[in-house]
Amino acid sequence: MVVWITGISASGKSTLGKYFFKKFKKKKKNTIFFDGDEFRKIFHDDIKYTLKDRDTNATRLTSLVKYLSDQKTNIIISANITSQKFRDWCKKNVKNYFEIFINTPIEVLKKRDYKKLYKNAFSGKIKNVVGVDIKFIKPKNPDLIINNSSTKRDLYLNYNKILKEIKTRKIKIY
Repeated sequence: MVVWITGISASGKSTLGKYFFKKFKKKKKNTIFFDGDEFRKIFHDDIKYTLKDRDTNATRLTSLVKYLSDQKTNIIISANITSQKFRDWCKKNVKNYFEIFINTPIEVLKKRDYKKLYKNAFSGKIKNVVGVDIKFIKPKNPDLIINNSSTKRDLYLNYNKILKEIKTRKIKIY
């Protein structure tokens, strides 16, 4: 099973992904977690954040996810993919794929902004920020949309909802 959590920076992807992984791993030991920022570090941050580099990262990530999933590993992944073609590729090629989109208004993202991405992007100090100078393309037909304008605690309450949706959609858990 692959649970892919997507959304733009500060939407709550990593927060929900880490929480989901921590709880889920207690039941299913053959589960791993990937975070988009941490994944880039595996390759020593060898690429930037241009659309071309983002596609390179997405190719790496989706290929690895398929490889591990084919070996019957459960994967929880929190990563933004800016191109619908990679999401579609996963839906077509990755067995037991479940996509969650965390939808968060830009006003909330600006307030959270713990990485200072939005502040620096809107002031012109940095470029290639999704949601500012790179348009964010919302996923088409995600399996679940979570509106996140609230607290971490409220976000955590989605754990059982996610499990219920996985069961309803008959996603096979390894």
